Amino acid sequence: MNEVAESIFLKRLEEVTKKMPDDEEASSTWITLLETYQATPMIAENMLKDIEENLQESYHDEKEEPQKVNTQGAIEEFLTLKADAGGAKGYIDSLTRRLRLFGRQYPELPTSADQIRTFLRQFKTSDVPTRQDQWMALSMLYKFATTKYGINNPMPTVDKPRFRRKPGPHLSRDQTKLLLSAVNTDVEWALVTCFLGLRFRRIEAERLRLGDIKSDYLIVQGKERTEELPLLSIFRDKLLALSDNKRPDNPLFSIKGDTMAYHIERIFKRAGIDGVRASPHTLRNTAAALWSVFGGDWTSNRQLLRHSAKTMTDHYCPLTIDELREKDYKHNPMLNLMEKLDLVASRDYQNITGGRAKSTPSSTPN
Repeated sequence: MNEVAESIFLKRLEEVTKKMPDDEEASSTWITLLETYQATPMIAENMLKDIEENLQESYHDEKEEPQKVNTQGAIEEFLTLKADAGGAKGYIDSLTRRLRLFGRQYPELPTSADQIRTFLRQFKTSDVPTRQDQWMALSMLYKFATTKYGINNPMPTVDKPRFRRKPGPHLSRDQTKLLLSAVNTDVEWALVTCFLGLRFRRIEAERLRLGDIKSDYLIVQGKERTEELPLLSIFRDKLLALSDNKRPDNPLFSIKGDTMAYHIERIFKRAGIDGVRASPHTLRNTAAALWSVFGGDWTSNRQLLRHSAKTMTDHYCPLTIDELREKDYKHNPMLNLMEKLDLVASRDYQNITGGRAKSTPSSTPN
């Protein structure tokens, strides 16, 4: 029993002397208490207890220095967490690009709001969207770092950069008819289907694999996450026209984004469309703009566009993929205009629409 008590005493004594800032004082305390314990253990126990209490009060009164965090290390841990949570590669890459400069300029993660403001000011006022993107990336990083390292989060006191968004360029209904009439090859039809019919971003079209195309839906490697999107049979046929000699894990398109954009530019030129930027994203904007023209509602439009921003209505009233498919069939601008131009072969869509044939309802705009 005495050996156990002595072992505990020595362990406490060692911990106390380690906390002493003065080595000579620590050595003297060690010798004095050890000699006292050998003579009178009870007195040594009381002396050690007094020293422990004094040290505890002393350290409590001192202001604790904030934890220093390596910025690049915090960024890597944050990005790993996002990737493990299912973040799409393109989304992770964009976060990496936004945070890389911050990590280089601040090797130690700053906790001052003034330092954050100084960093954001280097982005010109004319480039406010970029400044806002930086602010959003930093907000996510600091939310993670506060939980992970217990540091102060300066972002709530840094105002979010704001700007008035300009409407994205898009085609009118008549211009879209001209464009669809100018499509010639299977590759062009597949590209227009992706950007106008399915509202793809360019990077999403590049990532599309043959195996992502299912019977009535497809898998989209989106900007921020991987999602399912309803797929109408006419659009499925347009995509599968490029499936020859491809394995499920092969990209559907054998061309890169710049070449995709070149094909779209050629279609615009062939259709005689001027005054509007000829790009894949213009077709995505067109699908969004014409959706309401053909009777579509805002909620399903937002879900089909796969925007990350959600309203309270979206949160509590999401549509199922079957409901989206039905609305997509009824209101899809590309499909409606293809029907008017007699570019859609006669098909049986009863499984989707309950008997809607190729003819367009009289309530649908011309």
